[in-house]
Amino acid sequence: MKIHFRPRLGMLFGFALLGLACATAHAGGAPRALVSCANYNAADAGTRSALAAGYLEGVQAAVDKEAHDMLVPPWHEDHPIWWALPEGEVGVDNLSRRLTAFCAAAANQDTRLPEAFSRIAARTDGEPRIGLPFSDGASDRWRRIIEARGPGCADYEAAREIERTQFVYGYFLGASTINSILRTPPEQSVMVWPDAEHYEVKTRVDAACHEARYLNSTLRDALWVTTAEMGAEGKVADVQFK
Repeated sequence: MKIHFRPRLGMLFGFALLGLACATAHAGGAPRALVSCANYNAADAGTRSALAAGYLEGVQAAVDKEAHDMLVPPWHEDHPIWWALPEGEVGVDNLSRRLTAFCAAAANQDTRLPEAFSRIAARTDGEPRIGLPFSDGASDRWRRIIEARGPGCADYEAAREIERTQFVYGYFLGASTINSILRTPPEQSVMVWPDAEHYEVKTRVDAACHEARYLNSTLRDALWVTTAEMGAEGKVADVQFK
């Protein structure tokens, strides 16, 4: 299996593309997430790219916040990311291309996107190579899978509503995939993605990007802190409820 690791995120959103064939809304009036290949096929290229960009950011966040040590570098076939990402370049273009090809097949129209992402992954068998929690291994330098500085809050705010929705939903899918692969305990996984719907997280991220502390920050920073804060709030609420 040939895997080429190149830490490139690429363009986040396709700003020039207009419209969305499947822009339905949930009860709150915001666009729905793309939940199946049929929805994905009806979306435009900018929306698909936003979903893929969010997925990559979610994978990165889950790997970063994972307590277990990473025993192999990200270009090694046993690194956890290859159970979540397709073979080839780590980037939005490759991920979108692979998912588009999968969803284009008539037999895959009803496939839910979480399953679709899993089915295009480079690895579907075996186990990723990880170490004990919080061991003194090489984790820090082997956790970085995409470029150090991604798009900023300004990029996020300039995007269409449907693109922002898909980005946050993609982040949820990417983080959840890694947590599932590594069987991350619930008390830890909520710090990557809280016990909340994607549109609730999006609302908080929308608000966070207006805060002074994120004025010159990346969107990754805003998502990292917002999801952790919401996860911590959920833990406190559980304790108080009990």
